Amino acid sequence: MLLSQRLLTRARITAVAVVAAVLGVLAPGVAHAAAAPSNDDFDHPAPIAALPFSTQEDTGGATKATDDPFGCQGYDQGGSVWFQYTATEDGLLRATAAGSDHSTILSAYTGPRVELRSVANACGIGKDATMTFRVTAGTTYSFMVAGYDVPGGALSFAVDRIAPAANDNFANAEPFSALPLTRRPDLSIASIEADEPQSSCDGDARTAPSVWYAYTTPGPATSVTAKIDGYGSTVTVYAGNSLPELKQVACTSNYREATAFRANPGATYYVRVTGPYMSTQPITLSLAEAPPLDPQFSVSPSSPSVYDTVSFAASSWNSIDQPMTVAWDFGDGTSAPATTDSVHHNYTVDGDYPVTMHATSPDGRTVTKTTTLTVNTHDVGITKFDVPTTAREGQQKSITVHVANTRYAEKPTVVLYRSDGSSWTQVGTLTLDVPARAKGTVQFPFAYTFTAQDALVGKVTFRAEVQLPYPVQDARRADNEVIAIATTVKPRATTRFAS
Repeated sequence: MLLSQRLLTRARITAVAVVAAVLGVLAPGVAHAAAAPSNDDFDHPAPIAALPFSTQEDTGGATKATDDPFGCQGYDQGGSVWFQYTATEDGLLRATAAGSDHSTILSAYTGPRVELRSVANACGIGKDATMTFRVTAGTTYSFMVAGYDVPGGALSFAVDRIAPAANDNFANAEPFSALPLTRRPDLSIASIEADEPQSSCDGDARTAPSVWYAYTTPGPATSVTAKIDGYGSTVTVYAGNSLPELKQVACTSNYREATAFRANPGATYYVRVTGPYMSTQPITLSLAEAPPLDPQFSVSPSSPSVYDTVSFAASSWNSIDQPMTVAWDFGDGTSAPATTDSVHHNYTVDGDYPVTMHATSPDGRTVTKTTTLTVNTHDVGITKFDVPTTAREGQQKSITVHVANTRYAEKPTVVLYRSDGSSWTQVGTLTLDVPARAKGTVQFPFAYTFTAQDALVGKVTFRAEVQLPYPVQDARRADNEVIAIATTVKPRATTRFAS
C-alpha cells in the first residue's frame, strides 16, 4: 500500500513538472532565442531562380560561420544569410537591402566555399546598403547579407538587372562640341573595361568605374578647362583613337584645382570620369573655355635707380596658368629668353623704359603686356663733417656738414645729433638747396653750445644725416650718414685773484 502511494505521488510530480515546462514554453512575456534562417549557411543558400527577385525574412537568429568571408573588409559583420544566382546574360546587377530595419553589409562571391573570390565592386554598407557590379553569363554568384554591428533583424533583399550608363564604354562616349558642358554622371551603374588607361591623378583608375565623353573642337584651336567635384572623383583627358592608343593630355581630381588643355581644330579628346565604386555622393563634371591669360607684373624695386638690380616676374591667381613661361623685353635694347623663373636686369641710364612680357600658359594661351618702368637715380652724400676736436663747457662752436650732389637739383635736410655715450639727441636741422654739379659741395652750418653734462662726461659725439624729401629715395644710403670722432669737453676755466 505504501509503495503504491509513493509511485502515485512521483507520477503526479512528474506530470506537474512536464505541464509546467510546457506552460513555461507557451507563457507570454518570456524571451526565447529565434531560430536560425534556412539560408543561414553558405551550403544552404536561398536560390534566386529569376530576376527581378525580392524577399523579406527575419535574420534575427542568423549566425556567423567561422569561415564567413570578410566582405567589405574592415567592417564588423554580424550574423549572415546567403542567396545564390546563376547569371543568364552578361550585364550589371544591382542588389539592395533598402527597407531593412537594420544596417547591413552586402557582398558577392564566386567559387566554392573553400575558394570564394570577391566580385569586383560588389560591396554595399549601411541602412540602405546597395551594390552594383558586372556579371558574366553562366557564372554563379553567392550573395552574403550580414548585419552591420548587429546580428540581424527584419531583412528586405532584392536583386535585379540594371542598364549600364549609356556612356559606360569608351566606344559609346557621349559626344559634344559646345562649351560649357556640365554633367552629373552616375558611377554606380558604370563599370571598367579591359585596357582602360592609367591616370597620373588617380592610382585606381584601372579598377574604378568610369564613364566617357568625347569633345571635338568645332573651330580654331582653343584652351579648355576641366573640373570635377565629388568625393574621390577624377577627370582625365586623353588623345587617341582607341583605348590602347590613348595618351594622357591633362587630369585633375576633386582635391585639386581645375586643369586645362589645348584643343586643336577638328581634333577629338576623350574625357574619362572615375570615382569610388562605393560612393553614393553626387559627382559633377564641368568643361568650359579657358579664360584669357591675364598675368600681373611684379617689379622689385618698383622705383629703381641705376645702382639697383631690378627683378621682373609674372604671376597669376589662376592655377591653370602655372607655370607660365615668360620672355622679357627690358625696353633699353636688351631682352631675356623665355623662362618660368624671375629675371634680373640693370639699367645704366635714368629714363622711362617700356618693359614688355610675352607670357605663355602650359596649355598654350598667350598674352603680351607692357608697362612703363621709370629709372630715377637721386644721390646726395656727406663728403665732409667738420666738428671741433676740443671745447669747454659753455663754449659755442661751429659744426659744418658738406653735402655733394651730381645728378638732380635737390633740397635735402641735414639733421644733427649728439650722443653722451648712451643715446642720440637731435640738436639741429637745416634744409638748403643743393644744385647738381660735378664738383663742389654745399655747406650746412650749425652752431653748438657745449653743456655741463658734456663736460661731466668729458666728451661728446656728433652724427649727421642727410635726408631727401618724401617720396624721393636716395639711391645710395651708405654715404648719407656720418659719425664724427668725439669732441673732448673740459670744464669751465676758473679765474684766480691775487691776495
